[in-house]
Amino acid sequence: MTLLPHWLKASNVQTIFSLLALNGGEGRIVGGAVRDHLMGLDLGDIDFCTTHNPQQIIKLAQENGVKYIETGVEFGTVTWVVDGQAFEITSLREDVKTDGRHALVQYGTSFQQDALRRDFTINALYMAANGEVFDPLGSGLHDIKQKQIRFIGQPKQRIEEDYLRILRYFRFIACYDLSFDADECAQIAPLVLGLKQLSAERIYAELKRLFAGEYLNQALILMSEVLIFEPLFGLSARRDAATYFQKSTLSYNNIWLIRFLLSFPNIDADSLVETLKISNKQRKMVKYLNQLPNILTDDLTELSKNIYRFGAVIVRDNLLYYAGLHNLDHDILTQKLDFVETFDLPIFPINGQDLMAVGYEAGPELGKALKRLVALWLEQDFKPTKTWLLSQI
Repeated sequence: MTLLPHWLKASNVQTIFSLLALNGGEGRIVGGAVRDHLMGLDLGDIDFCTTHNPQQIIKLAQENGVKYIETGVEFGTVTWVVDGQAFEITSLREDVKTDGRHALVQYGTSFQQDALRRDFTINALYMAANGEVFDPLGSGLHDIKQKQIRFIGQPKQRIEEDYLRILRYFRFIACYDLSFDADECAQIAPLVLGLKQLSAERIYAELKRLFAGEYLNQALILMSEVLIFEPLFGLSARRDAATYFQKSTLSYNNIWLIRFLLSFPNIDADSLVETLKISNKQRKMVKYLNQLPNILTDDLTELSKNIYRFGAVIVRDNLLYYAGLHNLDHDILTQKLDFVETFDLPIFPINGQDLMAVGYEAGPELGKALKRLVALWLEQDFKPTKTWLLSQI
């Protein structure tokens, strides 16, 4: 018997249950929180569904002093903020019409009908205030126990309702090590061109989570077999690229992007900007990944110079990238990363005021002189003093 999740007893969670029970309504927790609890995983977001329609959800918040945000009211979702924590409250829905990106829905009171419009059986599970789990389709709990992913109904129909479900399918395999039905997986291949309909933001959000998955290799093999990456990037993925970080304890924010770039070593920053709308900071990271090809063989002195030239973050990301590319011993990588993280950056002993004191005027020539002196200082391993450097002008 599965123990009740500790978060179910939280006062703000129980408050939401109580409010959604007003006026003859009902609310249940749905989706990821229920699934992850049953799989013994850490809690993510807690999302509720309810028999109330969106306007009733808003009215309940207004009448009971709950802060609310109309985050997706046109799709039936209102966010409540209770005790500083945000919860999405979504009306039970049935799809009336879909175009592969968006759905026209009508609101209802049937949890069964709501379950039928969801993507996978493991996501069509609902939890009441007392911890009772409801499985309207009768297959979600079984698939949780078997650790397998299955579409609800026909895969083609589910995917054509929202092509993002293709990426979600493989993201769950990458993150949860789920088994799959080979016939279902094969039905994805003819539908992959539908991914081109999706916004860059939605693709980015899914790929970021997918490439952070502990079991990415299995997902990459399957995704390559159904040719998912060709319509998105015009490239095929290296199937073994993520092996190096398969069970890595590294938790840097950009690990997912490092793994992605290892899978597509020939991709360029412009392509990523167009397809995924990556940030300027991430674009800079991609640009500089090919600037330090000798970083694995650099001694600590040379590593120090690169930290000064490019900054610790760029050096760290290059270490990770080239370590994965060349399968560097993990202990050596850890030593180099520790050095980068703890390196006390030396301060260049000269500034513009010093050069102006010896006759330079503010402008390009002063800047060029500073660059020459920095290069000389780095060439001699940070050792030259201010006096010595000024003597070299």
